[in-house]
Amino acid sequence: MTGTVIAGVVTLAIVARVVTLVDDWGRDWTNNHANWDDSATDPKKRPLRLSKPIAEVRRDLETWVESEPIWQIESIAEESVDTPVAGQTQAIHLTRRTRWLRFVDDVHVQLTEEVSPAGDVVTRVDAESQSRVGKGDLGQNPRNLLHLREAFSAE
Repeated sequence: MTGTVIAGVVTLAIVARVVTLVDDWGRDWTNNHANWDDSATDPKKRPLRLSKPIAEVRRDLETWVESEPIWQIESIAEESVDTPVAGQTQAIHLTRRTRWLRFVDDVHVQLTEEVSPAGDVVTRVDAESQSRVGKGDLGQNPRNLLHLREAFSAE
């Protein structure tokens, strides 16, 4: 009897956790991809523009990933990013692993350096997150991108 009660409580806790994670019931069961888009109505779902050179943005991202135990840098496209050049890009592949079931999400970040007519250096940050398994992500990919945005906002 005690085992049945414990199993029931654990099942109820898991269901409650899933219910609290899902933000968009229509999207989160059928979509396992999210990205920042210029046309998004929510400003938190648009690409970032940071008033820093691309090399500095890259270093800030690397430092943040080092402080996050579930995030990891998989690869960085090696290019020279020492001098500001309009249109220069840097591709970074990150992964985020869930704590319990160890599912992996691939997060691709594209840094593009832009130089304004006034000569100011701005780095545009585009990002997308994709689950490796499943048809839905229960909203994890949008949360990955929100977490990534908070990393840049905390600077």
